Amino acid sequence: MTSTPRTTARHRAPRRPRWIWPTVTALVVAVVTALLGTGGTYALWNGTASTTASTVRSGTATIATGPLSAMNTAVLGPGTGTTGTFTVRNTGSVPLSMRVATTATKVSYATNATTTAVLDELTLRLSVVGAPTDCRAGLAGASGRLAAFDTGSSSFTLAAGASAVGCVETVLDADAPQTVAGAVTDFTLTVTGTQVSA
Repeated sequence: MTSTPRTTARHRAPRRPRWIWPTVTALVVAVVTALLGTGGTYALWNGTASTTASTVRSGTATIATGPLSAMNTAVLGPGTGTTGTFTVRNTGSVPLSMRVATTATKVSYATNATTTAVLDELTLRLSVVGAPTDCRAGLAGASGRLAAFDTGSSSFTLAAGASAVGCVETVLDADAPQTVAGAVTDFTLTVTGTQVSA
C-alpha cells in the first residue's frame, strides 16, 4: 500500500481592503472643489428693496430765428454805424444757453482794398433788447471784429418757449482809409443753443 505524503500549505488570511485613505482623499477633493466654486464675500445680514416704477422722458432742444432786418440799405462812412434786429425763440422743452457768431463773410466791389483790409475796419456789437424799437447805436453788449465775432457759449439764456430780440450794430472805424470806400460786406450770423445743465 502506498500512501501519499500529506502536504500542508500555509494560507494567508485574506486582506481586508483599506478604505480609509481613498475616503479621506475623496473628502479633501470634494471640500477643495466646493471652496473653488464659491467666490466673493459673505455678510451676516442681507437685504433687498424695490422702488416704484418711474418714467424718464427726453427733452428737445430747438430754436427758430428770424432774419436780420434793416441793415441792407445803410451806407457807412468813417465812424458811423447801422443797426438791425433779429428774433430768436426757444421752441424746445429745455432751457438753452445762446451763442451768436459770425460764420461767413464776403466782401465785394472793393477796388482798392483786400478783403482782409475791409474786414479789419468793421466792428460788430450785439445786445439783447426787449423789443425791436429798443435797438439803437451804442448799446452795451458783446463786441468784436466782424469776421471773428463770437459771443461765447453763454451770451444769454432762453427758457423753454421764451424768445429774445437781438440788436446788431455794425460800425466802420473812424480812421478807416479811403481804400475801403465802395466795399460791400455780406456776413452771416449763426445762433446756437446749448442745453443748460439742471
